[in-house]
This record gives sequence, C-alpha cells and structure tokens, in this order.
Amino acid sequence: MAAIKWDEQWAEAFSLLFLAVGFIIAILLQSPFFSYVSVFLAGFVAGRVYYIKKSKEPILPFVLIILGFLVGYLLGSFWASRFVTILFFAVGFGISYYLHMKQILVIFKSEDFIK
Repeated sequence: MAAIKWDEQWAEAFSLLFLAVGFIIAILLQSPFFSYVSVFLAGFVAGRVYYIKKSKEPILPFVLIILGFLVGYLLGSFWASRFVTILFFAVGFGISYYLHMKQILVIFKSEDFIK
C-alpha cells in the first residue's frame, strides 16, 4: 500500500473526509427543516472560507473540500429535496460572500473587528 504524500494530496484527503462528514450529518438529520437549516449554515461557512482564502492561497483545494462536503450531504439527504438542498447551500454561500465582500461581516483578525 502506497503512503499518502500529504504535501501533494492533502486537498483530496480532506475532500474525502468532508464527504464522509457531510454524508453522516445528512443521515442523522431526518427532518427536512433541520436539513435545510444545517445546509444553509454550511453554505454560510463555505462562503466565509472562500472569501478568506480566495486572495491569499490557491483556491482550488478549498473548492474541492467544499464540493466534497456538498456531495456527501446530497448523497445522504434522503428526507429532503436535493434541489432545495443545493438552493439553500447556494443562498447561504452567496449571502455570506456578499456580506464579507461589503465588509458587513469582517474577519476576526482584521482591524475593523473591534470598533
């Protein structure tokens, strides 16, 4: 069995991990309402991560990790509509990204955090 080269394949390993986490969360949440709320919050967090990482580091690994979580969540969401799940994720992502871009929500380490 070949060893994993963490410096080259960390994004793929974390994508697989988040795919499993998304699947488990979706399986455990049997109520469509809680499923939609959790995927909205996951989209909100993904929008924040995307905003923080987009200008500082290569963005593709983080997009793979976000998509890994979303695919896992979609595979496990038996009790909720997959279209509505994608819609709530996209809305949460878009709102978070917009609020960070307009500096309504700021990064904790920024100078504007404490006013």
